[in-house]
Amino acid sequence: MVEIVEYSSFEKNIGKTVKVKGVIAKAIWQHLTMCTKEFPFMEYFDLDEDHQIVIYSKDTIECKGNLELIGELLKVKSETKDPRRKIHDDIYFEYQLNVETWKCNESQ
Repeated sequence: MVEIVEYSSFEKNIGKTVKVKGVIAKAIWQHLTMCTKEFPFMEYFDLDEDHQIVIYSKDTIECKGNLELIGELLKVKSETKDPRRKIHDDIYFEYQLNVETWKCNESQ
């Protein structure tokens, strides 16, 4: 059984199969994104804890309510996103998820 992982413990769960809860985002924040053939569908996902991550899935996730997602937790890294910086000493990272399965609960 996969346990729900809180955002505060994402770092120690990178590369592991985790469960997160939230909704498909209506307001989209700026994020790093990537493209993969295995997970071609991308959504922005608001976690229950007031954080937003990018999720990737094999098929479209069609749910208007709360979701439980299970998948591999990723840490995507890049140089700083600040265009005013000439020296890129800062590494910027975000947590993202490759979704293997999902469950919709539209009643909540």
